[in-house]
Amino acid sequence: MSRVSFFTVSEKGLRDNNEDSCCAERIGDCFVFAVADGLGGNACGEVASSIAIACLKNAVKFYDGDFTTILRDAVSDADEQILAQAEKSPEKQGMATTLIAACVGDDLHCTIINVGDSRAHIISQDEVITTKDHSVVNDLVELGKITPDEAWQHPLSHVLSQALGDPDGDVKPDFYEVNLRDTFLLLSSDGMHDYVRKERICEIVRANGENIEKSCRDLAAEALSAGSEDNITVVLAYGAGSPS
Repeated sequence: MSRVSFFTVSEKGLRDNNEDSCCAERIGDCFVFAVADGLGGNACGEVASSIAIACLKNAVKFYDGDFTTILRDAVSDADEQILAQAEKSPEKQGMATTLIAACVGDDLHCTIINVGDSRAHIISQDEVITTKDHSVVNDLVELGKITPDEAWQHPLSHVLSQALGDPDGDVKPDFYEVNLRDTFLLLSSDGMHDYVRKERICEIVRANGENIEKSCRDLAAEALSAGSEDNITVVLAYGAGSPS
């Protein structure tokens, strides 16, 4: 039998409030994991991120075996709802959010959707797969204008190329398909992974093994000690055993 264990840490760090929202729970026939990092500060970024998570949870209730459609519907609904609320309330204009979300079935098959620069690391003993950020800096890397090392903590690292709720943007999410057998799924906001390098993230997760609570707390603490002043959210899941 397969088994999925998970833990989350979400804290405001040095900010006055926490604009991140997250999800880690079983809903119906699947496990749902997500991190949404609200943008806009006083323009209610926390409202935008909570809308994204609420839309995700609602969409999963209609799961019929097709994770991709469910996740696409959740992103579309969240984008529309955020834009509608911002249009009705002047104080909410400019709010937006990232969303990295994953649905995992009992067979440990996992579908991931990504919009923005929250990130997933899929960590096994042999390799790590990282989702692509939708950011200006990542675009520069892909165009060959800067190197990956130059992208680390670049001055433009927080400028996104797409987000949910951007009235001028066209949301084109990326999808990833993986199996979580003996594999860790780590989702995080940039308050963590902008301050802890990928190699160190993998080192911490692998060293702690199935003590995923310790990994979450260690990663958050390491980000703070490295100088993160942002909200920090970490969701970590582990798929153990053979898929049924």
